[in-house]
Amino acid sequence: MKWKQLFNYSVYRKMLIYYILLVALAVLAVSSTLYFFFASKTEETISKNVISMLQQTSYTSSIVHEQIETIGNHLLSNNRIITVLMNKEHDYVQDRDAMDILLDIQSTYPFIKYIGIYNDHTKRYLNTAGTTYVLNDLEKERITDINHLQYMELFANQLRMPNAPSTSKPEHVLTAILRPNYALTSAYKGAITIHVDEQYILNTIKAISSANDDVFVMNADGLVLSHTDANQFMQSFASMPHIERILNSSMNAGHFKAKVNDSKQLVTFVKSNQLNWYFVSVKPYRLLISDISVLRTFTGLIAIVIIALGALTAFFATNKLYNPLGRLIKKVHEVTGNKKPLAEQNQNEFALLSEAFSNVIDQANMVELEQKQSLPVLKKTYLQHLLHGTLHDLSATHMIQSAINEHFTSSNYVVIVAQIDRFAEFAQHNNQTKQGLFRFSVSNITSELLQKHAKNETIVVDEQTLAILLFLDSPSVPEHILLTLGEIQEIIYNYFKFTVTFSLGETVNDKYEIDRSFESAQEYAKYRFFYGHQAIIHEAMVVKVMQQASVYPAAAEKKLCEELRLNHNDKVNQALDQFMKQLGEMSYYQAISSANQLLNALLRDFDGALPIMQEYSKEYYDTVNQLQKQETLQEVHSLLRHFCTLIGLMMDKKQTTKTDTLIESVCAYLQKHYHESDLGIETIAETVQLSPGYLGKLFRSHTQLSFNDYLKKIRLEEATRLLTTTNDSIAVISESVGVLNTTYFFTLFKKTYGISPAQYRDQHTK
Repeated sequence: MKWKQLFNYSVYRKMLIYYILLVALAVLAVSSTLYFFFASKTEETISKNVISMLQQTSYTSSIVHEQIETIGNHLLSNNRIITVLMNKEHDYVQDRDAMDILLDIQSTYPFIKYIGIYNDHTKRYLNTAGTTYVLNDLEKERITDINHLQYMELFANQLRMPNAPSTSKPEHVLTAILRPNYALTSAYKGAITIHVDEQYILNTIKAISSANDDVFVMNADGLVLSHTDANQFMQSFASMPHIERILNSSMNAGHFKAKVNDSKQLVTFVKSNQLNWYFVSVKPYRLLISDISVLRTFTGLIAIVIIALGALTAFFATNKLYNPLGRLIKKVHEVTGNKKPLAEQNQNEFALLSEAFSNVIDQANMVELEQKQSLPVLKKTYLQHLLHGTLHDLSATHMIQSAINEHFTSSNYVVIVAQIDRFAEFAQHNNQTKQGLFRFSVSNITSELLQKHAKNETIVVDEQTLAILLFLDSPSVPEHILLTLGEIQEIIYNYFKFTVTFSLGETVNDKYEIDRSFESAQEYAKYRFFYGHQAIIHEAMVVKVMQQASVYPAAAEKKLCEELRLNHNDKVNQALDQFMKQLGEMSYYQAISSANQLLNALLRDFDGALPIMQEYSKEYYDTVNQLQKQETLQEVHSLLRHFCTLIGLMMDKKQTTKTDTLIESVCAYLQKHYHESDLGIETIAETVQLSPGYLGKLFRSHTQLSFNDYLKKIRLEEATRLLTTTNDSIAVISESVGVLNTTYFFTLFKKTYGISPAQYRDQHTK
């Protein structure tokens, strides 16, 4: 029976498919996450191991470098070596003694391939490689070029032995050139050369590599110093993307994945700060996680099993959830008399239910239409015309006259107007349907609670307003009706979270004068402006206020404008409070007129004084429009306060713009007159008519520098330009940038740049 539903009903079929897909996606997501997490951890572990071994290789290389430096110090302190190095005449006996020392050192240190001495006076190069061995081009360049003068220099080199066949490959070495200290400051270019066997470094890095790995050492320029592939020796890798990433990295060790030779590789590197070398390992990424393939297969099998179990669970869950809908479908079949076999139907359950309920709705609409054509609807229409005094426009009233007359047997009538507070906000948060439901609820609650005091009828006036017609036996409104109206307000707020203001019109004793009671109630409702939201307003509360005659508070307006010009925020608020206090003593129409007049006065006074007022013209017109929509004096107060705050912000912006222009002119003056030695803040302050102290504060707040620091910065920048582009003396340059005291100029320059002017010129000219 359950399997037949899969073929006969589309909703059941979709529900089952969605459950299965949900289970499958969840299993695949968990399995994939675990797999990639394990792969990431494997990569991280391997990288840490490789970094550790590369650091050991780096340490070994640093030891070799230190030993080379020790050997150089030993040779440069040996009298026989120094004699051969500096002798201006060639002496074979001295050469022999020196050669014995070099051979002894070469045999002591296994990493030394050859060692030699170059005498610049005799142009003789004594080397353990053979007596006929001469300097190659690279060695000549490094020894004789003044740009490379330093105590010790280590670089990659290729040596070709004197007696070696021309077809043989050159030997790979790392050549160290060591010079005596006095050679660094003279024209003499003699040096000791130590050739380190590149194979020694290579054997170290081979110990951490496998058959498919590339492990190599390179300098800071990307030049290969040692490589597991001998053909890569002295090749430049600087242009390779993954090498550029290593050279630009600020870390001393790290790893990352990169595309090398169209294949994914794990690149690991360690930087030696002592040698400024990089030890790099490049491993094929596919070989790192080869063992994970078994895990991936096992995970896939487990996922398939779980998905199968999930599909079975989804089948039972679908049947369980579908049971209420299935029983409802069966009931519909019984009611509609559909006796077709299930196999022949294959239809959408929702479509079947929609059709059945549509019939019910159609029948309900027909009943509702009949009800709308009945007496209650005609009675409401009659009451609306009665409220507005337009009964003469209502035709065929004789059809319902007898039924209506029985409602108007009372001797007195009063109209109560109920207005929804903050209606603009209420309409924004509720669509037309919800608004209609809320009005219906308010009408029912009001009618039901007032019914215990007097018979009444409710009439919808517009979207915001309801009218309640009370049928009274006495000409005065009983006190308990006012209490009930307060109770209604509390109920409406507690249930619907909006408030309602009630206003009671004058009492009339003729049903044809009910429109007069309605008009007075509407007039009294305007005085919500003073009494606030959720008020109950009646004639006694309004008559005294309506009779007040007050003049426009011109003094308060003048005070407000003055404080706005001075941008005194606290006093602006005090002046506005005083203005609003006087508005509270006026009638409704006077208060609204005075608020509009104040808004116009503010625009008139500040539109010309603030050019940027045009940028906020939209805010002004929005304020004008909103003013007409404010329901209470407090809302008008807040609106005017906001507009005054806006004017204050524009005043601040105007002042800030003026200050920016002033500081920019001062900076321009300094750029032009920095060479004047007597230039000071007092002179400029007098020019701009400000005190030096105040100008200094403005200058620091806008440039983040003091006046003197900014002037020093300009002078030193010009001095550095003159040092690198002219041959003028330091004293001349100091005077030309406005610093007459050369000693002070030296002190200031060295404090700023860390070196003297002469050193700066020497470095940047080279």
